[in-house]
Amino acid sequence: MLAITPGEPAGIGPDLTVLLAAQGKLDQITAIANPDLLLDRAKTLGIDLELTEFPKQGNSPHTLSIVPIPLPKKVVTGQLDTDNAQYVLDTLDRATQGCLNGEFSALVTGPIHKGIINAAGIPFTGHTEYLANLCDDPR
Repeated sequence: MLAITPGEPAGIGPDLTVLLAAQGKLDQITAIANPDLLLDRAKTLGIDLELTEFPKQGNSPHTLSIVPIPLPKKVVTGQLDTDNAQYVLDTLDRATQGCLNGEFSALVTGPIHKGIINAAGIPFTGHTEYLANLCDDPR
């Protein structure tokens, strides 16, 4: 099972996740994201999307398994918001823990905006360092 984190909720990552769902090849993919965010993007993109909560997998080509992560503030596409910076890290935390405990075999991360995370008062240098820290890698 592959985990995917869409990244910055106001960015392109949620769209890419929804577009992946539209291809109908989701039987081994689980999104670690806010369900309403993905459903809103699907509606905007004109894509029929159905979500099912992990570990259940969908039976139709447009059903995506999801681990729901709360989103503090409603997202406006294209408008960064420091109130949602912790959400990005929460998705990475949950997905990484799932990889470490064997729920997921790999993690694909969507694009994030380091500046907005730092502007929220959270020291962040990037995915690599953050994930290494979560994995107790001394790099």
